[in-house]
Amino acid sequence: MAISHFANEDVQVSLLATSGYGAVAANVLAERFGVTRQYAESVLEQGYGLLSPRLDREKARAALPLLSALGLRVALQPVESMPPDEFADVSIRLRDLALAPKLVVTLERMLGLTGLNAASFIGPQGYVVRDLSSARAEWLCNALRPLTGVICAISEQQTAFYDLFAERKLSGNDHAEVKRQLRLMGCGIGGFGDAVGLGLERRVLDRILAQFPDLGLFGIDRAFQRYELLVIGRGALTGQEFADFMMSRPAAQAIQPRKLMESLPLRLENWL
Repeated sequence: MAISHFANEDVQVSLLATSGYGAVAANVLAERFGVTRQYAESVLEQGYGLLSPRLDREKARAALPLLSALGLRVALQPVESMPPDEFADVSIRLRDLALAPKLVVTLERMLGLTGLNAASFIGPQGYVVRDLSSARAEWLCNALRPLTGVICAISEQQTAFYDLFAERKLSGNDHAEVKRQLRLMGCGIGGFGDAVGLGLERRVLDRILAQFPDLGLFGIDRAFQRYELLVIGRGALTGQEFADFMMSRPAAQAIQPRKLMESLPLRLENWL
């Protein structure tokens, strides 16, 4: 799991008020707190907001005189004195893997992550940064969203549901035993693509994974799942149903589903 460890002297840095040299301040905030210039500009425009959920105390203090000279009032709060927060996970995906090198450098600078490459962002949930505080998750997504081609999503662990998959095809006996345990725990049985189980709470997922450690099982947060859709024939779906579905997805409207509907019999398949 992607878990970062921090010193006890870290502080959370928040902007309380602003006046003065906004354009210059955006560059300073981006440099001092490791956020994008676009995110810094959005915080300055709003007049308040989170600059860093966790930063070395001395590094934060060293920035205060310059920030004050720029008309910015900043608050430092010791992280260890803050109330416990629920954990959240963040999914990071790319529309084009050619953009991966720039994103890798950004994540290394912001989170100290290592070993990332283009392949890290492949798959239905992309790259997942786990066990962040809610504030840190929001900060990370707000900082990454202005970057070209980056897609971020947040899932609160307390309310997350997971679908269960297997890295390889299960034997008949193994599959039957996993399904039996899922039924005993009140979970849905797979029927969507290659899913083995549907709608598992985190505690149930952890229990299943611990019970069957050698089957190559893994869970994917429903909030992070993205699928490819292939039109291959008619099936039971009507043309109007297909058009309604496609028009409800802004990214798909450019393919003009009504023209496609007129020229093809329709059948849809989806998978991980």
